[in-house]
Amino acid sequence: MHNAQVLTRGEAAATGPGRPVTLAPLKDDLPPEKRALAEDLRKVFLQLGVSVRRYAARRHLDASSVTRYLSGRVPPWDFVAGVIADVQEAQVPLTPQAEKALRDLHRAAQKSNRRSSEVQELQDRLAEADEETRRITTRQRALEEALLDREGRLARVRGECRNLESRIDEQGLTHRAEVNLWQGVYAELEEECGDLQEQVLYLQEALAVTRAELIAAEDRCHRLESRLETLQELGDSRPEDDAAPSIVALLEEADRRSSVPELVRAVGDLELRTRKAIASELVRSASQSRTVEEVAGLLAGLRQAGFDAHAQTALPAMVMTRSVDDTSALARELIREDLEDYVLILVQASVKFHQPEDVAAFATALHRVDLPQHAEGLLGAAAVVRPVADLVSVAHHLSAGEHGDAAVTAMTAAAAHRPVGDLVTLSIALRDACMEPVADALQRAAAERRPASHVAEFIRALSLHGLEQDAEAVFTRTQVRSVGYLTSFVLALEGWQARSVLWDAAASRPGDDLAVLISEFHLAGRAQFAASLLVRAVCTRDAGSVRELMTALVPMAPGAESVLRSASRSLPPAEAALLLVRLENYGLTGHADTVFQSTVHDELVGHAGHFITALAEAGSRYARQDALARYAGEMVVSTLAPLMLALDSASLGDHLDTIIRGSCLQCPVLDLRLLAKRLEAESSYGQRVERVERRVEYHVVRERSLDDLAALVGVLRSAGLTSQATRLTDEASAVHGRAFKERLAREETKHEQKVMSRSFWLSDRPRRRGKHA
Repeated sequence: MHNAQVLTRGEAAATGPGRPVTLAPLKDDLPPEKRALAEDLRKVFLQLGVSVRRYAARRHLDASSVTRYLSGRVPPWDFVAGVIADVQEAQVPLTPQAEKALRDLHRAAQKSNRRSSEVQELQDRLAEADEETRRITTRQRALEEALLDREGRLARVRGECRNLESRIDEQGLTHRAEVNLWQGVYAELEEECGDLQEQVLYLQEALAVTRAELIAAEDRCHRLESRLETLQELGDSRPEDDAAPSIVALLEEADRRSSVPELVRAVGDLELRTRKAIASELVRSASQSRTVEEVAGLLAGLRQAGFDAHAQTALPAMVMTRSVDDTSALARELIREDLEDYVLILVQASVKFHQPEDVAAFATALHRVDLPQHAEGLLGAAAVVRPVADLVSVAHHLSAGEHGDAAVTAMTAAAAHRPVGDLVTLSIALRDACMEPVADALQRAAAERRPASHVAEFIRALSLHGLEQDAEAVFTRTQVRSVGYLTSFVLALEGWQARSVLWDAAASRPGDDLAVLISEFHLAGRAQFAASLLVRAVCTRDAGSVRELMTALVPMAPGAESVLRSASRSLPPAEAALLLVRLENYGLTGHADTVFQSTVHDELVGHAGHFITALAEAGSRYARQDALARYAGEMVVSTLAPLMLALDSASLGDHLDTIIRGSCLQCPVLDLRLLAKRLEAESSYGQRVERVERRVEYHVVRERSLDDLAALVGVLRSAGLTSQATRLTDEASAVHGRAFKERLAREETKHEQKVMSRSFWLSDRPRRRGKHA
């Protein structure tokens, strides 16, 4: 279907600056192909802004012919190309896509007329042959000039050599020193002479091959011209077999009369006369005209005679000139002759030169002759090196044939070696071509064979192109790959996809695999992934699986305890509490203690407070007063500050009172000073610190002796904790009254000397004790 809306870049007006150009309407009975061409050709013509008669005069054409072309008659391509060129000059150029669309319409319109179509095809082939002839002629001239130059240089060098020889003979007796010098120069010139001689031989041989190619090209042009003239004169085509035989055909007929041994000897004779290119051309010509069995015998004879290079040179030409069935049959014969490397050359030539449909046909033919491995190699190589469009065409032809599963083989190779961008383009093209199984095979192979980073990039690219379902399918297929792959895959993913992989692994992978994943994430510096996977596994598995997982983590670096401590610090309080409760319920008390200690000892008091609150809501024994008191009793009093602040943050006042009564009422006074110092260091928590200090003071004042209270005031003052000492003094004075004040006064003055006391005036000399004392 043509698209008139994209024909020009600028959407210029269809008329020029003068009066509008009008064209007669198209006939109703015009075929669709011709109508499409006429409509688009009219749109392009109107960009010129000139009348039909004026354009006919400009191009030296008949106005009626131009009118017929614009009214639906299929014009020659020269007329269409001329209109396009005139539009280019009018500064309203066509896009390459528009010009291609117009050419396709012209081809479609010509197909409705068999004779016009074949004439146009022959004209195109004649143009290509003429272009090749001009190229070969240019090459021949260049070689002739190079040959003349080298021959001239060779003659000059030989003349210099003869002159030097004469001078050496004349002056050899009198100028011995100079002789040595000139002999060195002579040796250099002689070496250069040898190099030039080799170049001359090479150029002569290349020139001979080029002349042979020129003869063949000229002959091909002659045959095409003859056939074209016959078609134009008689109005019908004649078979190509009726044309006069060419020189190349005569040579091929002569080759047919020679036996295989004779051909091998002929190649040997040419090789001896340094006619290597002609020998290769002889083998190529014979290979194109003989039966498959004879060609196989010829190649085997060349191999045995040591002319392997000539045999290998002929194989690509056979791929280009002989049918796919002949090529596959030749491959089978070569295998029988133990010439498998020649079969590989055939496969490589097919990948390089065949059209997509021929590649598919050759692969199918190789299957028919029981060479499936070579068919797979052909498809694999084509899938890697051919353009995406060619690969889609190959898959289409394979799917429609008897070996439809061969398309899956090609997609497997493409998935393993193509860039990720090509895989996305190929997926879209296969979906558009309704080859769903082939597209699925491509994506399955990519998910199973590509590195983790490539698969992650493939998934993102599919999502960006709107192929969400394909991206999800690729993502799902990756979940069954190895543990090492999953580690790299998660690190290459982002957001919810990484979490999804972790959750799926936590639900389906064995405990040993989970232990490896957790250890790898931890060592890679992704503690959050390790923690998420651990929590997910512990929360979704039964007790036996969790015990298996924790047992597997123990010998792995960095060990189960380190992983649990890291997870406790990185998890939110609710998840850390859930992890502890699960471990507790499964009887893993040691691991649960690790989680509790790591979380409560965390310097983030608010975090620890939420953690204890979540434990209390879950009914964990770690949140009971007796368990907390027992836990606190195992700690040094000075280290209880974070736990106390956490309990205050969790609004668990009764639990805080229990810990204070169990730890602060029997400890030494100096430990209370260290606790007060530690609480003072947490001044960033503001009123929370003051509330804990007042609770400690409340219980200490009412439970400790007056001597301890007085001593505690003294040590607080000596530590610079003046406000705490003042607050403790006021609280103790309010509770114990004058007794505390007197005891505090004695404590403050116990080291002062009393001037009015008897002991102050006594001599330090010891008193004697005796009978008369």
